[in-house]
Amino acid sequence: MNIRAAESDDREQIRAITRDSLQSSYSLSPEQIETILEEEFDDAAITDLLDDAEMTVLVVEETVDGDEVVRGFITVELGTAATIRWLHVDPAARGEGIATALLDRVREQFSEKPIAAYILDDAVEGGEFLEGFGLKQSGHEQMLVGGEEFDVTVFAEGQSTESASEPTVAVPESVTADGTDRPVDRDETVPGSEAPFFTVYTADDEEDAYGYFCSQCGGTNVSTDGLDRLECGNCGNVHLADEWDDAYL
Repeated sequence: MNIRAAESDDREQIRAITRDSLQSSYSLSPEQIETILEEEFDDAAITDLLDDAEMTVLVVEETVDGDEVVRGFITVELGTAATIRWLHVDPAARGEGIATALLDRVREQFSEKPIAAYILDDAVEGGEFLEGFGLKQSGHEQMLVGGEEFDVTVFAEGQSTESASEPTVAVPESVTADGTDRPVDRDETVPGSEAPFFTVYTADDEEDAYGYFCSQCGGTNVSTDGLDRLECGNCGNVHLADEWDDAYL
């Protein structure tokens, strides 16, 4: 996976990814999708975006059958915050952590700025991905595209964002679960909405995972599902699945 600055030659792939992503992840009519594509992602609009000094456009590129193919992209408006305007991933490449990699790069590249994002209200559960990175709903606005208004939700880093990356309680070397001491991997974390999770292993060889330790409350009552979503049954700390690569405004 290679993340690089977008180029003019990427315009067609960016537009195709946007179309596929809007169709698969948004409750939009075909007419609304075409309006967004025509107004925001035709050749002229993308060229203006690439030439705008206050915008940054990054793409993820992968090798597919010997060819370099764009798999996702993110657009970021730079001001007092680094504001994500669009984040789209090819539906065929979801589950590869592309959206996560793009957001991580934005945080790394603009570490001196807080992160914000705008997401269309018609996105299907897309806000969960942002909440998994510690962004919280901070308001609602409207966007005018081609004469049509679209409702958007604004996400921003809240007061608890910085602390969400640090344990609230001490992380032990082991925990007792089902009457047995089980080791905790204190070197690797899984991000949570309030504090990170740590993997608990069945035995000292750390080959088989037993569950997770929640460093927000110190409990191991952490449920998982098939999408790698974690939720602490004691305090509500949540990790949303990394592979939820929805599209954002």
